[in-house]
Amino acid sequence: MIGAGHLLLAIARGPWAVYVWTTLVTLAVIASRTLVAIHGLRAGGDAVARMAGGVPIDRDTTDPDERRLLNVVDEMAIASGVTVPRVYVLADEPAINAFAAGYAPNQAVIAVTRGALSRLTRDELQGVIGHEFSHILNGDMRLNVTMIGVLAGIVFIGEIGRFLMRGAFDRDGDRRGSSRSGVAVLGLGLLLIGFVGLFFGRVIKSALSRQREFLADASSVQFTRNPEGLAGALTVIGGPGAGSMVRSRYAETLSHMLFASGVDWWLDVVFATHPPLAERVRRIDSRFVASEYLARREKRPAAAPAPTRIAADDPARRASRRDGAAAPATKPAAAVIASVGRPERPHVEYAGRVLMALPQVVRDAANAAEMAPALVLAFALSADPLARKQQLALLESRGREECARSADTLVGHVVTLPIGFRLPVVSLALGTLRELDQPARDALVRDLTTMVEADQRVTLPEFALLTLARQQLRPDAARSQPVKYRSIVDVGAEARLVLGLLARAGATTTEAAYPAFERGLRMLGLHPSVLAPPERLAFPDVTDALLRLSQLTPFVKGAFLEACIETVTTDRRIALDEAELLRAIAASLDCPVPPILESLDPATLA
Repeated sequence: MIGAGHLLLAIARGPWAVYVWTTLVTLAVIASRTLVAIHGLRAGGDAVARMAGGVPIDRDTTDPDERRLLNVVDEMAIASGVTVPRVYVLADEPAINAFAAGYAPNQAVIAVTRGALSRLTRDELQGVIGHEFSHILNGDMRLNVTMIGVLAGIVFIGEIGRFLMRGAFDRDGDRRGSSRSGVAVLGLGLLLIGFVGLFFGRVIKSALSRQREFLADASSVQFTRNPEGLAGALTVIGGPGAGSMVRSRYAETLSHMLFASGVDWWLDVVFATHPPLAERVRRIDSRFVASEYLARREKRPAAAPAPTRIAADDPARRASRRDGAAAPATKPAAAVIASVGRPERPHVEYAGRVLMALPQVVRDAANAAEMAPALVLAFALSADPLARKQQLALLESRGREECARSADTLVGHVVTLPIGFRLPVVSLALGTLRELDQPARDALVRDLTTMVEADQRVTLPEFALLTLARQQLRPDAARSQPVKYRSIVDVGAEARLVLGLLARAGATTTEAAYPAFERGLRMLGLHPSVLAPPERLAFPDVTDALLRLSQLTPFVKGAFLEACIETVTTDRRIALDEAELLRAIAASLDCPVPPILESLDPATLA
């Protein structure tokens, strides 16, 4: 862009000093606009969705298309181990498209066009959402949001030129002709320089986006085990009367984030942000025949089979309520690590069964912003009536009488749930709680902390619940933690504290816990040390340790998570409490782990 400016100056035979000033001003304008754009996107995915004209879908909506979309997103979120993303609909967009945005997996948003809601079958919609979840889990969306800020600076000079030219040719203006022509010439020059920025912005987006779209398609197929769903969605987009073009004025800005190409550019053959639809379909399923699919779809739209509902008095549910229920861990730690960001069809099927088995009152409470806080608090209420009464009295003393009554009502439904349903239901509720403002979030965390610590002890399920709530409702939750530590040695004390907690979670004595603790340390290359006594495992210390561990570089963070899993699987068994604790720790590290199915009673998965 600087070179384009110099070329125009050379044609105009400008003095040499102007070249220097042109360079400095160009760099300053680009940098300033980039910083302003990045600052404007500090709210993460919500800011991007609103910029595109998105309207958040109420979790308790009764619109059938929106309800179907939320059900698909809920399934994918539970299967992935992330908090349910906030969902937006681009109501003024009749074409078929979607995108995911955000800085951290547990604070993502998904936006879909109205055309995708109304035109796609459930299988096709599931394929699209699976594609977007791949971007969430594989780090693509953070890069994409950052690119919006960077590219905003690159194209800003062209936007200034367009503004000046529009003003110069405004017939209502009162400028004299010579002044107006000078503004027009300046605007044309800036527009030409801006075109260079637009061109290379397209080159950047094309270089980063095309292969990631292929990878997201492959991940979606692995996720759903239904290549026809995703291939069908792409076929419908390419069919008559559909398309994927986005009308929003920010379509070009968001083009690299969309599920399919959202803008029509004359150099798309060379610098398209998305591969051709036919090529994507061929890579998904080389035997897929578009014409046959469309004919079959016209006669009978595809529909996903409904998951089997577990009856309220099912013996499997009663058996699964036992605290500490465990099954042999059939997967080594490396296999569990490999599932991070790569959930598979069994996880989706399990999520579907969980959602179908939830009592309607619990599902409604998780989806309603006014009831979700009470539902989360209900999970912290004691099973002992006297202790529960004391907890509710503490809540009422804080001026939360209505919330206390709702939590007391909901606890009767919560205690009947299988123990493995705790984290999925909390994930649904936390997704709804993102609608609250920050003071309301802070108040909920304080209430939850008060109830958990009312008996002067914190159990493992309570710790997992409070860790998830604090991590996902904190003020800076929309932004991922900055990297501060590049070696596990820098946070060795914190790693020992967390590994010690995990080792004790699966053992009754210090002697029984030490082999698992030592194995985890050995994987990290840390020298063995004395296992801290239980009284030193204070919740605030562990919380602070997880915050510092979340600031590790990604590869070291992954190694630490693998050490955590090795610690838990040393005895070849994963108790459900251990699995929940592990997933809470993984969520704190922004490394969501899918449900560890081996830790659940096999009868609940039938």
